[in-house]
This record gives sequence, structure tokens and C-alpha cells, in this order.
Amino acid sequence: MMKFIYLFSLLLITLSCKGQVADADTLRQLVAKETTAIVDVRTVKEFEEGHLQSSINMPLQSLSDSIGVLKQYENIIVICRSGGRSAKAKTKLEEEGFTNIYNGGGWKQLKEVLELKEHEIQHVE
Repeated sequence: MMKFIYLFSLLLITLSCKGQVADADTLRQLVAKETTAIVDVRTVKEFEEGHLQSSINMPLQSLSDSIGVLKQYENIIVICRSGGRSAKAKTKLEEEGFTNIYNGGGWKQLKEVLELKEHEIQHVE
């Protein structure tokens, strides 16, 4: 019985980590690279209501139709409103053979992560 509980717990942990949002430092490093695409998987209407300037709108419902465009990028950050659809998009892209896919969570949260103020930057000397 304990073995079953252990395996079940391990499975839950594994599944919950799959859609986990990448940490802020990783996202900042990735966005700094020209070979990184930020893919917003919200609907066109949601995207038009506000988005990151450098993001590409590829609604989750039609993501499969647009996958070829993403092959030119080394890294892909997927974002949405809150992180749920971006987790699904990450899984979908991984199933299509993409690697280096990162869940950026909600677009507003990613925007906040990327807006570093000068006093937040630690200079290493």
C-alpha cells in the first residue's frame, strides 16, 4: 500500500511540474536572446486588448497550424492570460518535437519580470 501511495504521489508531482512557470532569471536571460520567440496563445481579441510588444500571437486553438514558423527559434516562451493555456501550448509543442519550450505564465506577469528598474540590477565587480 505504501508503495502505491509513493508512486501515486510521484506521478502527481511529475504532472504538476510539467506546466510550471519558468523562473524570472531564466525568462530574463531568454528574452535577451534574439533567438527566442515569445508566443502569446490567447485569442486574437485578447491579444488586441493588450500584449507584449515583441510577442507573436498564435491562439492555442490554431497553434498546430502555425508551428512551422517557430522552427527558426532556438527558444520559445509561451504566455497567455494566467498560465493555463501556456502550459497546454508547452505540452503541445513538446509533443510536436520542440525542445527548449518555457512557460512564461501570464503576459502581464512576464511584462513585470522584464521591466527591471535600475535599483533592482545588482552589479558584479
